[in-house]
Amino acid sequence: MSDLDFSGLSPEMLKQALDGPALPPPEGVDPNFDTPANENAVELASLVICLVFSSAFLFIRIYVKISELKYIHIGDYLMILGYLFTLLVVVGMIRRITDATGVFVHQWDMRGRDMAEYLQLIFEGMVFWVTAILLVQASILIEWLRIFAPARTAKSYFSRSCKILLAFAVLFYLSTIIALFLACFPFRRIWDKTVPGTCVNLKVINLTVAIINFLLDVIILLLPQRVIWTLQMSKAQKIGLSMLFAVGIAACAAAVFLLQSVVGWIKSDDMTYHYSKIALWGVAELTCGILVFAVPTTPKAFRGMEPSTWFRGLQPWLAPGRKQTKPTSRPRSIVGSPKSREYEQIDDQSIPLPVITSPRPTDQQYGIICTTDIVITETYEYTHTHPDRSTRYPWTNSTGEEEHKL
Repeated sequence: MSDLDFSGLSPEMLKQALDGPALPPPEGVDPNFDTPANENAVELASLVICLVFSSAFLFIRIYVKISELKYIHIGDYLMILGYLFTLLVVVGMIRRITDATGVFVHQWDMRGRDMAEYLQLIFEGMVFWVTAILLVQASILIEWLRIFAPARTAKSYFSRSCKILLAFAVLFYLSTIIALFLACFPFRRIWDKTVPGTCVNLKVINLTVAIINFLLDVIILLLPQRVIWTLQMSKAQKIGLSMLFAVGIAACAAAVFLLQSVVGWIKSDDMTYHYSKIALWGVAELTCGILVFAVPTTPKAFRGMEPSTWFRGLQPWLAPGRKQTKPTSRPRSIVGSPKSREYEQIDDQSIPLPVITSPRPTDQQYGIICTTDIVITETYEYTHTHPDRSTRYPWTNSTGEEEHKL
């Protein structure tokens, strides 16, 4: 996990190294082991914001899926697992804030003996983060396939691209997890630098993961845009839908800052400070990934809450002194000419309409289910007869009835 190596020291030198600073401080800087400068409050507030957004939007999506759409597909299950692994990453960061020295602490402000616990938390966080980002990206790609590439277009360019990208992400991140567990021999040397053994260069692994992760985020963001702009909808709807999916831009931005933090760690020996940046941007990227998956379903949860309905309900309270009158329907009047007719206005708001629901159709169920002919008969009363009514009013029958077939 770092360039620390206490395995070849004599007992006296080992005790001195464990009690002293984990990294030689810069010239003119004295180590502060008791109250080192940190950014615990900033990191804790950032974690709370990320958890609130990811939890709220994911809960709304699951609620809509269960209550309205009545089904949950494999992408939802994978995203729930990804959310749980995200929580494990956050818990590890909170442990670093409470149990360890803190976050954004320079390595020379930490004793050598404190590095073992710190490195163990970092290793666990890396494994949990790689697992979480794999589940999040896989869920998004499966969602793209379900929305933009149904069964009838399974061999399209978009469908093949999503499947290839999904297979690559699974193989790459699983290989990364295996590489992390095999990074040191023996295994304990990953965090306990007093154990003799060998380790691979974890900086190369971290840099490779950061670069590939950024590229995957960009491709996942751009992949559905071509399909969106080929849909049969208005330009305004296409722009709105593109903006909806453009939440992924934030994920790409977080991936850029994550890559920048990894590069900063590689160039510096101050591992503890730079890994705090890496962990923070890693959680931000996971949060954005969850939002990319959950945000498109959010409008369905507020579909029935129209502002016009709210304002109608507030009218009696906004104007309490105004007398509310009920609309009255005008009776049918009998006029001298049959051409002059008045219709009764019906208050459609007073007629309860049943809500017809049906299960989500499959790709083979689209089409016309049935057709219905409706015959409407209107009867008119005349106050006088015309000498040639059948000629002047040819649309009427002998009983004064008129039929319209819809």
